Amino acid sequence: MAKRLTLIDFFCGAGGFSEGFRQAGFDIVYATDFWKPAIDTFQLNNPGTEVVRADVLQLDAADVPHADVIIGGPPCTEFSGSKRGGHGDFKKGLILVTRYLHFIYKLKPRWWIMENVPRLLQSLPHKFTLKELGIDEPGYFEIPKLKVFTAADFGAPQKRTRLFSGRYPDPIQTHAETPQASLFGGRYKKWVAMRHVIESYPDPFGKPSPNGMVKDPNYDIDVSELELTDHFGDHSLMSMEEAERNKRQKVAHPYYGKMKFPDDLDRPARTVMATQFNASRETMVIEAKRGRKTVYRKPTIREAASLQCYPINYKFVGNNPTTKYKLVGNSVPAKLPYAVAKAILEEAGIKPPRVALNPPIQSE
Repeated sequence: MAKRLTLIDFFCGAGGFSEGFRQAGFDIVYATDFWKPAIDTFQLNNPGTEVVRADVLQLDAADVPHADVIIGGPPCTEFSGSKRGGHGDFKKGLILVTRYLHFIYKLKPRWWIMENVPRLLQSLPHKFTLKELGIDEPGYFEIPKLKVFTAADFGAPQKRTRLFSGRYPDPIQTHAETPQASLFGGRYKKWVAMRHVIESYPDPFGKPSPNGMVKDPNYDIDVSELELTDHFGDHSLMSMEEAERNKRQKVAHPYYGKMKFPDDLDRPARTVMATQFNASRETMVIEAKRGRKTVYRKPTIREAASLQCYPINYKFVGNNPTTKYKLVGNSVPAKLPYAVAKAILEEAGIKPPRVALNPPIQSE
């Protein structure tokens, strides 16, 4: 049996970062987060993993197992361009970054990745003193690589950009905005459009058909409409007043640039946000029909999850749509880490195993 590389996920969230590695055959041995809906969601979809709810500032490295790979995305709120117009508290955000690097130094994985927003590239030091990482030793810790990737270049139906810092081999690009010859022979595939996801799903305002089947827009998985979760109902509907406010903020904002209204379905989606306020400039807007009436809506939770490359049968644990949208929006599109995971396997000389795309869901 081929060796399975082991993985630890800090700030694991709902599990999008880990999901890409799971699909590549990695054994996720440990995951941690502080937010209970994230912990519950991760555990439900990864029943064989030790999932720990903990504050990483209080967590001791001695209590964390060793693994071949460590991944993690320290919360990026303070580094985000949407935080006070891009003027978040950098020093506050850096606390969790240095804590993550503390665990990297202590646990010494062969490969590691820290995921964050590209804006962090402007101010993240390439080198820290060990004392800055909370380690009472002389010396320095260097980040060997900082590189920005676009998820759409790896088959995600979303043009989300992420900064990957760490020690890892570059993934091989598979898609491009326009088909062209690739550096590795053959041709890139065309970016996957948002329409491919939206049109894969039935009308969210209708009722599930007892005989209807839904094909996952990203993977070879089919589920019945009766088993499709987080899609049917009114949670995605905007009132006409909300749609008008959304439109004004997109096309007539006094100082931000003009945006499409509704969103262009023939391109990869814009970044799926953690907050999906109906009247927000950042919220995606889809023109739809409700009966004979034209209405506007945002993507359903399930559609947003597919834009993030979660399998169609991945379950999200939350008491309300707001919580589930946050779980989905705070994720990494799984096809990007999957590409990195494959590159790591190649560097390790391990042939990617055949892994079931269906997550091993526990009964709820």
